[in-house]
Amino acid sequence: MSQKEQPKRSSHVEMPVVYAAVGASKQADLMRFPPEGSTPYEEQLRLGSGAERFLLASNLLMTWGAQRGGGVRVEDVVRGAGALYTGPSFDDSGAPQAADAVEEHFGPDGEPYLVSGTTATLRAEGQDPRAVLVVYTVDEERRVGFAWGTGDERGAVGEQLFVVEHRDDDTVWAVARGFLFAPKSGLLGLKGRTAIRTAIDAAREQIASLAPGAQSAE
Repeated sequence: MSQKEQPKRSSHVEMPVVYAAVGASKQADLMRFPPEGSTPYEEQLRLGSGAERFLLASNLLMTWGAQRGGGVRVEDVVRGAGALYTGPSFDDSGAPQAADAVEEHFGPDGEPYLVSGTTATLRAEGQDPRAVLVVYTVDEERRVGFAWGTGDERGAVGEQLFVVEHRDDDTVWAVARGFLFAPKSGLLGLKGRTAIRTAIDAAREQIASLAPGAQSAE
């Protein structure tokens, strides 16, 4: 096979998103060094403690439970390839690395966990529908979650990460963090800031829906 005919790396997937710096939401120094021109944010909420609380919250989060619980309808879901793309990964020299295989997980009702490459349309009352792509997932022993990137400019543009963490002190936390830009479609100044604030408020509501006793807004 010639060099021109070399196949794409197994970690490649078409990225229908409308922002650069894909994967930057996972960076530890995001709040200090966000992508240029973006507004970074991080919201945290304690959900309780113990392994059972972590498992319950993880199951909800990874089956769109935070969004549905926050009053967002999740429609037009097209499941991604998962193992084909687990987010950008680089070695010490900056060379891209192939993604590891992803173990399949399911919620208690049999619904499969979200995987990278999944696309969906999110519909919230009073807002334009938003197209999103799951750009990577987090599957660690004490930390589970996913990040989506926006696929349109009907509101704030950027990447948002949602995770549930079982910390060393046995407490369980929901965390939403990311970076957002005002859309390029004319929403500058106050309107642009309002679009960003709306997206951050929605993320806060979504992680709050993972708390014990939270009621769905649908």
